[in-house]
Amino acid sequence: MTVSASLIEHAFLSILALYAVLECALAIMQTRAAERSSDRVPEGFEGRLSLAAFRKAADYTGEITQANLLLAFVGAVFALAMTKGGGLTVLAGFYETLFGPGIGAQWCVIVTVLALMTAAELPFGWWARFRVRERYGYMREARLEWLSKTVLETTAGWLIVLPLAAFTLTVFEYSGENWWILAWAAWTLRLFWRWQITRVEGIFWRRRSRPFEGEAVRARTDEYLRRHGIVMTDMIVMTRPVSWDHANVVLAGWGRKRCVVVFAHAAAQLSPDELLAAVAHETGHLKHFHSFLRIIVFSAVGFVCCRLAGWAASERIFFEGIGFSPVLTSDMPGTHAGWVLAFIIVAFPVLMYPLAPFMNLFSRLLQYDADRFAARTVGTAAMISAMVRLHRDYSMTLTPSLLYSLFHYRRPHVGMRVAALRRYGPRGPLDTAPSSAAEAAEAAGTPAS
Repeated sequence: MTVSASLIEHAFLSILALYAVLECALAIMQTRAAERSSDRVPEGFEGRLSLAAFRKAADYTGEITQANLLLAFVGAVFALAMTKGGGLTVLAGFYETLFGPGIGAQWCVIVTVLALMTAAELPFGWWARFRVRERYGYMREARLEWLSKTVLETTAGWLIVLPLAAFTLTVFEYSGENWWILAWAAWTLRLFWRWQITRVEGIFWRRRSRPFEGEAVRARTDEYLRRHGIVMTDMIVMTRPVSWDHANVVLAGWGRKRCVVVFAHAAAQLSPDELLAAVAHETGHLKHFHSFLRIIVFSAVGFVCCRLAGWAASERIFFEGIGFSPVLTSDMPGTHAGWVLAFIIVAFPVLMYPLAPFMNLFSRLLQYDADRFAARTVGTAAMISAMVRLHRDYSMTLTPSLLYSLFHYRRPHVGMRVAALRRYGPRGPLDTAPSSAAEAAEAAGTPAS
């Protein structure tokens, strides 16, 4: 099949239409899933959430889903306006008139696109991220406080992104037509940094820690890890980094020697059996090489995406197909990497939409695999109890739509994980009722709350 500008145009518009229609359907599924289950708190959460609070979570889920749907439509309309509507062409023509063709004009287009995206998204983002939460009593910040915080965070992001974009465009321009290989290498290094280096060394940078004081728990953890071929060098407690939203325990180190890092919130809340279950979950990730599997899969996907970007930058039909004038882009000298990056920024949610469920499914399968490993080695009840005790956000429903979550949740929801463990047959040797909170506090060396 011959690739033509018409084919690229039809493919792009088809994905854009799929994005809009499917998001509507998924929002309806999510709302109905929350409403259907609002008459009974899911099994395992009865003591953590009242029926009234659960029904409130169902109502909130429906409203926040609709607000996010509106944000998705804003993004789709913006992508259409900047491509087939001629927005990118107008910006490129304006800046090339001022600065001439080259990376200066490309950088200015990227900056302007980011500014326009921020301006278009802010009012709708305010409704989705602040107003709805405020109406349901989940927002503790005042309006001016939230707005000033958002502006400061956006400004800080710009101070980082803009010089980085200028540096990246310069490097790509001097790398020639194979600039996409450098982009893929940078992406792979970022994956390795995120999923390996930060869990080995980065977690300790400028962070205070204290020894875990529960000797009985230390001994049980050491014995458990030795059974699975891991040598525990130490067991410490530290505050969880802000960006590590889902982490509770980390096995830091290389090879067989690992330091067990228990984050403070987990040390304070979990009983000895539950804490061992959290360690077992991380052991499952380690034993089954999940970090390296993530790096390999996401690096392969990144290679395909970067190769397509490299091809697109040199093809006139690509720019014709997306409505971005070739006269201002591919017909000019240079690598044209900045023009492709501008398009990616505009249309990224649309471009990645068909891939989202597959990438999310892969990540979720790894979580389920680690859960089953923990259930098999320390017990289903301990693993379920640990997940329920550590779950904090009860503003959203515990029973989301499976299809909606597949498109929007990189990790399986805690309600799904608990349901999956309840269906899982084999039970571990510690499949008994967990210890009390007082025992957990004593084991961790902290007073019970």
